[in-house]
Amino acid sequence: MMVAWGLILILVSSLVEMILNIIKEAKKMHKIPCNCCQYFTNDYRLKCTVNPFQVSTEAAINCRDYQTEEN
Repeated sequence: MMVAWGLILILVSSLVEMILNIIKEAKKMHKIPCNCCQYFTNDYRLKCTVNPFQVSTEAAINCRDYQTEEN
């Protein structure tokens, strides 16, 4: 009986940890401004005309070339 409860406890703690990691990654991904940038083309062949290797990655969070569409 104790082993079964131990396994259930491990399962629940793993699920909670997984959910927290998903939330953390989602918050990080929402900081990427690419889809609001005027250089973002949304074309799978060339998504960004200025920084094609950084687009939609963590490296683009503080992009020096980021320009809003209003500018």
